[in-house]
Amino acid sequence: MPATGSTRKPQPSERLWHQNIHSTRGPQQHWLYSSTVVDTALQMEILRSEQRRVARVIAVLTLLLLFIVSILLAPQLFSPEARVRLQSSARLSSLLVAGYLVYELTIRFWLARLLSEKRTPPVAFRYFNTLIEISLPTAGLLVFAFTSEPLSALAGSIPFIYFPLILLTALNLDSRLCVFAGVTASVQFLAVALSVVNNSVIRNPASIPVLSMLLSPHQYVFKAALLLAGGLIAAFAATQIRKQMARVMETLDQRDRAISIFGQHVSPQVAELLLKQPVDYTGQERNVCVMFLDVRDFSRLSSERSAPEVVEFLNKLFGPMIPIINRYSGVVNKFLGDGFMAVFGAPIEDGQQCQHAIQAALEILREVERLNQDGSIPATRVGIGLHFGQAVTGNVGTSDRKEYTIIGDVVNLASRIEQANKPLASQLLISEAVANATRADGDLTATDMGLVELKGQLHPIRLFRLA
Repeated sequence: MPATGSTRKPQPSERLWHQNIHSTRGPQQHWLYSSTVVDTALQMEILRSEQRRVARVIAVLTLLLLFIVSILLAPQLFSPEARVRLQSSARLSSLLVAGYLVYELTIRFWLARLLSEKRTPPVAFRYFNTLIEISLPTAGLLVFAFTSEPLSALAGSIPFIYFPLILLTALNLDSRLCVFAGVTASVQFLAVALSVVNNSVIRNPASIPVLSMLLSPHQYVFKAALLLAGGLIAAFAATQIRKQMARVMETLDQRDRAISIFGQHVSPQVAELLLKQPVDYTGQERNVCVMFLDVRDFSRLSSERSAPEVVEFLNKLFGPMIPIINRYSGVVNKFLGDGFMAVFGAPIEDGQQCQHAIQAALEILREVERLNQDGSIPATRVGIGLHFGQAVTGNVGTSDRKEYTIIGDVVNLASRIEQANKPLASQLLISEAVANATRADGDLTATDMGLVELKGQLHPIRLFRLA
């Protein structure tokens, strides 16, 4: 029957290094996991966006405070008539804006602390903060109403401050908060405007067209409607930005999952290809070259060392091998205690999978020899077997656990070929299928070992020795 790896059972000490680097969650569990991860990331990004929004509000308040201070320090910039009206309310306005500036700086510091602790502010705070911020122009109108000419305040620039504050609420990425800001601004402005108009006592205003216009409630109702429209526009913008951010984060999460399915030992080139082309996780037939690598006399080596020393030895041995596999477009499919299984030609198609597998195997042998010579590891020999054939690649498992694997007789044969290194006193054996595929790409210098009986196979297999 088709198998997915060697039938040899790992020894207890070998299990220390056994890693299931390709297990993934089931569909339902992964959906819950992805939803949680994306939502958490989105909440953190919203908090950063809130920080940026507060920074913009601080900038608006700073400019407004500088304008008020310029009235106090440079009155010659204004006409005598305007200077009297402005100076009468500038001191109180500067205190009001300065108070708001201190408030916003405090909020920014608090948000930075929440972000460092990965916490989000309560929903009630968002609405309270919006109410406080939107009330700034309203407070300014009230200051002018009591210290200057109230009608001139309604016709002046103060009501325009509502608009940037409303639009900045879009950075909260909460459409309901934007609508709340628009409704609050509209109601507050309309209430102040109608109160000022009803309490204004002017004799014969019809004789003065400007006063007649200022006393007409219709224009203030229209301005209030514009403020409400600004809230709706901000809500639409916030909704679109939030959707785009969620879509981007979900896409990044899916791409990360696609890469993680193939383990941590995927070359940057393979990872880039995985991102650019769709990969069918449900099962694909591929022509692959399978490599099995095994450490000789591992039982003796492990029995002479403690468990941490065994792990350190395997890390030193396998550490340089992984980049070699990566360099030749291979993927380490799984570790098998004192060895590993690598595949060339999946999940990314490779027309030179056999050539690349041989080059990787020869370079691994040279690296092992180098490690032996410089004393980095105890005297170690490895055996490598290569076989080429058709296999089914994809996810196998249940809804609780899945694993990307290679299924087919090519896997079984590659494992048996590797085991044949011991009786044949060789280090690198390849099957006839690998030899034929490689000869098509160029010359192959190999020793024909003839037909070799392999365990579990009905018929002998022709093998070639490369090392």
